[in-house]
Amino acid sequence: MTQVVEETLKALAEFETELDRLKALATDARLKLLKMAEEEAEEAKSRALAKAQQTSEERLQTARESAEREADALRKKGEEALERLKAGISKRKGSAVDEVVRRLSAE
Repeated sequence: MTQVVEETLKALAEFETELDRLKALATDARLKLLKMAEEEAEEAKSRALAKAQQTSEERLQTARESAEREADALRKKGEEALERLKAGISKRKGSAVDEVVRRLSAE
């Protein structure tokens, strides 16, 4: 009977050793998995930030181009208005001088 008890204790000790080894493997595997998950999360974060930056730059470029087109259109309208004003002043310059001379002569 003593031999049976010794064999049982030996088997239990071997089982406990194997169980401890498996627990250590499970802990290592869990740590590796957590590290891999953290690395994947960082990579996903980096990709998302890069995509967001690219989208932002594209939108900014589109807005810049649109603003430049609007500025060009406003500049052209301003130049056209200035030319019309100059033409109007030039047309009326002669008649304005004549009117001043006429009024001064009338006095």
